[in-house]
Amino acid sequence: MKSNTHVTGDVVPPSEVKDVEIEHLDAVEAVINKRLIRKIDFRIIPVLILLFAFSLIDRNIIATARVAGMGKDLDLVGNRYSVALLSLFPLYILIELPTNFILRRISVKAFFFGMVLCWGVVALCHAFVQTYPQLVAVRVLLGLFEGSFQPVCIYIVSSWYTRYETQRRLAIWFALGQLIAAFSGILSYGLSTLNGTGGLEGWRWIYIVPGLITTVLAFPLWFLISEFPEKAKWLKPEELAQLRASLSEDRAEILEEQMNMARALKALKDWKVWLLASLLFFLTSAAYTMSFFTPTILSSLGYSVAMSQILVTPPYIAACLANITTGIAADKLHMRSPFIIGHGILTMVGFGMIGWGPNTGAKMTGIYFSIIGSQCAIPAVYTFLANNVVGTTKRQIAVPLQTVWGGIGGIAGSVYFRQQDYPLYRPGLYASFTSLSLCLILTTFLAIYFWRENRKAERDGKILEGVQHFRYTL
Repeated sequence: MKSNTHVTGDVVPPSEVKDVEIEHLDAVEAVINKRLIRKIDFRIIPVLILLFAFSLIDRNIIATARVAGMGKDLDLVGNRYSVALLSLFPLYILIELPTNFILRRISVKAFFFGMVLCWGVVALCHAFVQTYPQLVAVRVLLGLFEGSFQPVCIYIVSSWYTRYETQRRLAIWFALGQLIAAFSGILSYGLSTLNGTGGLEGWRWIYIVPGLITTVLAFPLWFLISEFPEKAKWLKPEELAQLRASLSEDRAEILEEQMNMARALKALKDWKVWLLASLLFFLTSAAYTMSFFTPTILSSLGYSVAMSQILVTPPYIAACLANITTGIAADKLHMRSPFIIGHGILTMVGFGMIGWGPNTGAKMTGIYFSIIGSQCAIPAVYTFLANNVVGTTKRQIAVPLQTVWGGIGGIAGSVYFRQQDYPLYRPGLYASFTSLSLCLILTTFLAIYFWRENRKAERDGKILEGVQHFRYTL
């Protein structure tokens, strides 16, 4: 008896059909996840970039105001300029520690509105100081109101993205903010030409315009700033569920984990948190040196006041491009420490060229290397900590602790380049070399330790950070 079945081609085994279906579902899920991440990017990142830019402008335009006449009018002789710089940081540091605890207990919108409005008003007040003590007083208040900003931004970004989505976002936030702020040199030059307008000196206009912009910017923040993921009403329920699943799978975290004393003390007893946080001190001391003293260094090379202000901008344009490129590369490679080390070495080479370069061209190249290296290393250090800290409580402790170290680095950077060391600034260069060397040593130590712990987890099944399948990021 003949069979009526007629086979016209190869029969696909059920297992292969199932594999194809799984691959198709994975591809669909990847597309959906990409759309969700893009939606989050457009809602979270641009407003943080704009605010970061104005925080830098309001904090650092003292450098261009000084060469535009403020130094002479307020008699900033001897170490007065350095004292005015570092006066920003004591309250800046103190306010960072409780910031993220406060943020979890009040509306993010209200927090940002109050913070930006206050620092904008204080930034504007710089234009009306008449004496050196008044300048120090408004710098202290600026530190009080700006101190919360960076830890909040880092915490928000690390709350919305998985570990290997974070550095490129922080790099874009940091680089574009720095790039926009870098144009303050050109803006300052333009505003300084208003000297005599309204009976005010040109350096006062350098403070008035950015201060007014920051103050006005506070009001639309109520509509632009997003709450944390669990309270974000602009996400659909299915999108929120997908985000929560991604974050939980990445770090095995519970978004609503409540802070308590036991968890806080456990986080503070973790020596890795302290070492990861301290890396920012060694880098920011070098980065702040360039932010505060680049116009002065350019002036020492023989450039006019106007040209010194204008030449501040191009190195930050180069640093922006390098920062975004290396941030994307670091996320794709799932690596942080090689980028910190590489950029740290570039910064050291730059400082060497500034101090010992044979001509102006070499010293200008050193300025580029120092700014590019230090600016690119900082987002990598932020992410190195964020990737290796598990749990919302520990991150609420670790991120402010890291930015406190960054603030202390700002104090150090404020006094590295002293007036009496003009024009070579050798003691400041030696101090910068020491800070950067310690950064490289600690980064190498942590990378080796993390590598060895990951090997134990793979070989012996050791559970890291109390989370199954967690691996440290090198």
